[in-house]
Amino acid sequence: MRRRCASNPSPPPRLPSPALRLAPAVDPPHKGEGGSKRRVCRLSVSSAIALTLVALLPLTAHAAGNIAAGRSKALQCQTCHGLDGLSKLPEAPHIAGQPEPYLVKSLNDYRKGVRTHDMMTLVVRDLTDQDVADLAAYYAAIEFTVKPPAAR
Repeated sequence: MRRRCASNPSPPPRLPSPALRLAPAVDPPHKGEGGSKRRVCRLSVSSAIALTLVALLPLTAHAAGNIAAGRSKALQCQTCHGLDGLSKLPEAPHIAGQPEPYLVKSLNDYRKGVRTHDMMTLVVRDLTDQDVADLAAYYAAIEFTVKPPAAR
């Protein structure tokens, strides 16, 4: 569905693909208009990219985490998840190498009560936003390799 400018109630004529429209265009004169030109609402490619980046900005707006601070804060997590982020318990997930935004969201969901788990609720209750960012940065920075089993 195309958006129409308030000053342009009729749909614009079909033009080449949006990638080829690099600047606002002017419609050719139509019958009965006496050759007047009307501006058509179109976004240039650079405007579309800028709008996309602005729309994605809230997704990346979290505090920058400190890996070293996260490692010291992770001592309380090691009982279930291990200091290396590889769980020692079957009911606790591995969190090493998980994407930082995922970890931030998960911890904040436990803090807000969106996600519930008896142990996690107790552990995250007193975490600050910076603590969450630090923990997420630490666990996201852990690199590990996975080796498939040898064929028999």
